[in-house]
Amino acid sequence: MAMTTILVHIHHPDFSLWSFPPELGARLRARFAERGVRFRLAPQEVGFGEAIAQADALLGRGLDAETLARATRLRWVQLPTAGVMGALFPELVESPVVLTNARGVHAVPMAEHLLGLMLALVRKIHLARDHQRAARWGQEALWGGDPPFDELDGKTLGVVGLGAVGSALAVRAHALGMRVLAVRRRPAQPLPPGVAEARGEGDLPWLLERSDFVADCLPHTRRTRRLFSDAQFADMRPGAYFLNVGRGNTVDEAALVRALESGRLGGAGLDVTAEEPLPAGSPLYSLPQVLLTPHVSGTSRRFWERAGDLFAENIERFLDGRPLRNVVDKREGY
Repeated sequence: MAMTTILVHIHHPDFSLWSFPPELGARLRARFAERGVRFRLAPQEVGFGEAIAQADALLGRGLDAETLARATRLRWVQLPTAGVMGALFPELVESPVVLTNARGVHAVPMAEHLLGLMLALVRKIHLARDHQRAARWGQEALWGGDPPFDELDGKTLGVVGLGAVGSALAVRAHALGMRVLAVRRRPAQPLPPGVAEARGEGDLPWLLERSDFVADCLPHTRRTRRLFSDAQFADMRPGAYFLNVGRGNTVDEAALVRALESGRLGGAGLDVTAEEPLPAGSPLYSLPQVLLTPHVSGTSRRFWERAGDLFAENIERFLDGRPLRNVVDKREGY
């Protein structure tokens, strides 16, 4: 039996969630031992630069033009994230190496995070926390301040990008009494549960002018870069809320700040920003109508359980020569 070598390189020096757990490595080794699979973990067991030359597949990141040139056996790269930023470079795009991502693994926590942002904004929970920290009973201030207390029931949610996250959000928002509209690249596909109507990318103004909440669930591609700018915020309903768990580069942040400071938007819930960490001088930190979380919407104690299931299924498919799940269009960037 020919040996298949899979190099695992999932390691983050500053955020422990993005480091490959040893127990998952043990589980994969036990599952595929009889199929002649050898797993090598970098940097724990071997150097990445040394091991990539013998790897048939890579779970993780770290490739560049130089290491790809040495990876003469490499046929498949599985990313641990949905985003492919930083993983695509011209030599990889032109190569026959198949790239897959972790699309769908983060859908449930990200959809729940979006719901949390919406509920916090309309119920002013973020402002109540500010009063709490000042030991101040802010009942009248919260009631009398703008925007007014509101509720999700009966409101319209516009989802921009109807992938795994947008679809999971639609189901949950619909259950709370919201009407869900969407724009997506392929509008002719069947509607996911909870979506009342979906149109194509060119119909973004249609969605914006009808939505009380707009959820940006887009990947970062050439077409989506700074998609939301002054014109799009002007198309939104006065007092509407903007939410972003997609990618920070899909938004012109200066335009967003202008829309918030002018009162055009009622508020914003942001989990991603164009530059991360967000610089300390950004006005997004101090605007009271902004609820900011530090790119954690996809995190969950169940992340590695779901990611491990995806890795294992794709390893089975790779060994069998079957089509892999979540193949990335390397030219489109998602």
